Amino acid sequence: MNKTICLLFSVCFISVAVAESVHWQWRDLVCKTKEGKGNDKISEKPAECNIALRETEKDSNMRPSPSVNGGCFDEVVNGTTRTYCDLLCPKADTVYLIKRTPQVHRSCFVFFTHRLERRGDDWFLWRDKNCRLSEITFTIRCEFMFPRAEFPNDKELFHRLAKRT
Repeated sequence: MNKTICLLFSVCFISVAVAESVHWQWRDLVCKTKEGKGNDKISEKPAECNIALRETEKDSNMRPSPSVNGGCFDEVVNGTTRTYCDLLCPKADTVYLIKRTPQVHRSCFVFFTHRLERRGDDWFLWRDKNCRLSEITFTIRCEFMFPRAEFPNDKELFHRLAKRT
């Protein structure tokens, strides 16, 4: 009996400790074109993207970055220009692409024309080919292995973007 009580106490303690030391946040990378044509609204110039922060999946209080295309930059990889955008998930253990809007998109294919990439402590989403020229929104979930209280505030995060451009 004592072993059972001790085991139950240990499981409860570990569950509480893990719950308090892990948190998730959501991001929306909203990419818009000017004078885009067709279903994917493809333009001649790359779409301009803006990152918006949310605390939960259902959070309607989106907190957009004050600078459009802040934290985004171009890089040539194997002869192809990619646009990388900082997802503002510093020190995230894992980052997931939850969905794309529109979900049926003829220019953006995961692993081929867009992908998540970790560089050091930071996470980026890159787009290339027609995906970087089209209008799309990516919804991202960031998983942090530390409490929310230890995470930088919005002002600090947006300051990171300003320094990156």
